[in-house]
Amino acid sequence: MKAFASTFAVLFLSIAVLFSQPAGEHARDQQMFDSLFHKVIIYYRAGQIDSMPHINRQLLELGQKISADSDMFMAYNAISNYFYARSDFGQSIEYMQKAADRAEHGYRKRLDMVYGNIGIHYDALDNTQLSLYYLRKAQQYADLDIRGDGRISDYSHLAVVYCKFNQPDSALKYIELADRLNRKHKYAYDFNQENILQAYAQVYDFLNEPELVSYYCLKGINFCDSLKLSNLNILRVYSHYLYVHGQNIKAKKYALLAYSSGKTRGSKKAIIEATDLLYHILTKQEMADSAFYYLRINHLYKDSLLQEEKTGQLQLIIVNQQIKETEEKAKAIQDEEQRRNNIQYALIGIGLVLFLIIFLLLSRTIVVSTRLIEIVGVIGLLILFEFIYLVLHPFLASLTNNSPLLMLLILVLIATVIVPLHHRLEARITHKLVEKNKAIRLAAAKRTIEKLEGGK
Repeated sequence: MKAFASTFAVLFLSIAVLFSQPAGEHARDQQMFDSLFHKVIIYYRAGQIDSMPHINRQLLELGQKISADSDMFMAYNAISNYFYARSDFGQSIEYMQKAADRAEHGYRKRLDMVYGNIGIHYDALDNTQLSLYYLRKAQQYADLDIRGDGRISDYSHLAVVYCKFNQPDSALKYIELADRLNRKHKYAYDFNQENILQAYAQVYDFLNEPELVSYYCLKGINFCDSLKLSNLNILRVYSHYLYVHGQNIKAKKYALLAYSSGKTRGSKKAIIEATDLLYHILTKQEMADSAFYYLRINHLYKDSLLQEEKTGQLQLIIVNQQIKETEEKAKAIQDEEQRRNNIQYALIGIGLVLFLIIFLLLSRTIVVSTRLIEIVGVIGLLILFEFIYLVLHPFLASLTNNSPLLMLLILVLIATVIVPLHHRLEARITHKLVEKNKAIRLAAAKRTIEKLEGGK
């Protein structure tokens, strides 16, 4: 029995070694993934959108290879960010929902952030009802958000949404929560603080507090300048606010700054908005030549943007198709790897059954009932049939064009060959075991008789 136990121990140790993944390779893949994700986030925040698709495809491939929900969550989040930056909000929501599915499955600490992002994307579509729904849903998982960045983003965007619902008091409550939380956690403080200061200005605009609107807009502009961040968004907000409230001289100053910032960043939409505002301001100031100058720039950029959008739509279709192909390819590789593993497991199962039967046949001390052999034989038959199915499945699928009926018929034909062979083999093994059992019992009887005779 000691030899039997030792053999089984060696066998199971070999199986463990066979299926253990090299830790070094996994660590390298994870390090590469983390590096690429950090790079794509930098590109996203810097507005270098064209650099994102290639990295996103690499993230998706590595994520599928590593097969961790956290990595797949980040890959889908990066892809969604790309489509959001391209203003393709339908696709951005689709991939953010895929990220949410991964978070629900095994990365729940980011549920707050991902549902908040879906709410932000719906707000970009001017669907404030769905935006509010997802932002509130995000709050249900706030306790899981250890870093706090998810809650900060949720609160600041809830403030904006409540402004659109004409509920400035609720908006003020949430933007103050976001501000306090951002000062406490400090995670991505600079990125969040810019949005918070801008949201403060929008909230106080609804509360009809012009001094506070100017205070927070100027504070936001100076904050961005001090850290060499883009102040484009808050310049657009402030210049438009000043124009609406009849402060044309100041509005012109900040519209010119927004125009300059838009040119620096290469944002055609920002340039179009700034030049349109400058045209209206200069027209009111009866500066026709200057107004016509900015109107001409406005039309040039609109034409350029229209052409770019047509090209961009085609590029978005291509990028989306490439991502889907990458997903399908990775899934096919994963399925094939799973199939190979299943085949190996089936082989191990067959090996264990054969080992057990051979051991029982060769053992000179163990008496085995025929019932046990029948049970082991049935288990072995089932494992063998599963092994044959796993090996032949790709060929059967190709041969029958994935027809379930034809595949079933072929498997039935295989079974009609295997089952009779199994019965014959079982009969022979049973016969040998019966003979062996008789020999063991006879030998035991002889030893008993000899002991009794020796005792006399």
